[in-house]
Amino acid sequence: MRKLLKDCLYILFVVTILFFISDQPSFSRTIKFAQVSDIHYSKRVVENGYKLLDKTQPLLEDAVMQINNEKNIDFVMITGDFIDKPLKESFDGVTQILNELKYPWYLAVGNHDTTTDGYLTKKNLLQELKFKNKNYTFNSTYYTFKKYNYRIIVLDGAKNQGISSHGILPQEELLWLNNVLKRSKKDVVLIFIHFPLVAPFNSPNHEILNANEFKKILDQYKMPIAIFSGHYHMTKITKKDNILHVSTPSLAGYPNAFRIVEVNNKRNKVIFNFKFIETNLKDVQAKTRILTLGGARYYGKEKDRNTTITIDKK
Repeated sequence: MRKLLKDCLYILFVVTILFFISDQPSFSRTIKFAQVSDIHYSKRVVENGYKLLDKTQPLLEDAVMQINNEKNIDFVMITGDFIDKPLKESFDGVTQILNELKYPWYLAVGNHDTTTDGYLTKKNLLQELKFKNKNYTFNSTYYTFKKYNYRIIVLDGAKNQGISSHGILPQEELLWLNNVLKRSKKDVVLIFIHFPLVAPFNSPNHEILNANEFKKILDQYKMPIAIFSGHYHMTKITKKDNILHVSTPSLAGYPNAFRIVEVNNKRNKVIFNFKFIETNLKDVQAKTRILTLGGARYYGKEKDRNTTITIDKK
């Protein structure tokens, strides 16, 4: 009888421990992704200033090859301007190459990716993405999904009226963002948007027009947040309180590079590990460097390329 009671108490103890563990958030889970930005894919066979549009196909093919050689990638995020002009031939060409990725890929819409009166309107872009990309199952150009204990949010800042380098977040999208963040206070939040909230350098023509409204929403939340963007074609990482602002350069222009990011969510902190990967087309890189004024600035400092940054949880 005593042995039976002892066995029962032991079983109760084990069940209690298992229940407690299963009821806790899953910490120390790493997410790993690639961020590729400003591909500016084009079927053109001529150069266009600092962007070698005639080399965008081999540059992208090299990036896809390198990403496929990486182990344990959870997804690949393209942070806008994956085509140089919103043409069917460009869209078909870039998606064909991106579909060679062995990992899921997603898109944050850039100002070069859509038009108001041509082939790739926002509506058509969404339909084509869902048709060409089996992983794109969303009903909007801004969307969210969960991976482990990470909340991934993809925003669409491309203006709906006219051609513009400015970004803007419509009120309905800001409201949606706030509602998603309210549900994500226990998560690490990873936001992907073409247009940076914190610009890596001053360029008034490229700013988000309602950046203050965007910032006001984010300032309400204290969980670790990282914002990954492109648009400025510059390599820069800035930490402000609980928010990390990551600008990634263009694949089409110098330094012809992309990022691999690993994020480790621990109980009291979140650790971001950044790896900067240049394409193997060194002759192209040498040429884009010559064509790019202030090339060293776009390349960034070592702390903007290969680095580890920690955000403490509050």
